[in-house]
Amino acid sequence: MIYISNELFNKKLEKLEAVSGLIGSALINKNGLIMNSRLPRDFDERKFGAMVATLFGSMEAASATINDKILNITAEFEEYQLIIFTLNEEIILATLIEINIDLGLVLIEIEEFIKNINSI
Repeated sequence: MIYISNELFNKKLEKLEAVSGLIGSALINKNGLIMNSRLPRDFDERKFGAMVATLFGSMEAASATINDKILNITAEFEEYQLIIFTLNEEIILATLIEINIDLGLVLIEIEEFIKNINSI
């Protein structure tokens, strides 16, 4: 299992947030427990972690029927978009981004962030 210090995670996210319009992000284990986060203050982290893990687990089970691996999941809400990525077998990265952001550019930046985190 990987552990990323809050300081290192926050430092890497500051760079990402400055460029892409991220509202917040969290590293969540597949049981729904938040490992590190930079979520907005009005988010209930426990519920957010449980929701992300449940959503990811459901999609992972559904993808087994087509025998393929999930790279990311995107959900659009009224005020933001949620993008969920898998970092490894145990950890999920959930990102909240502004609604009117170019999704292609954000995906490239987040994939680079994931490469940086996985290299630690």
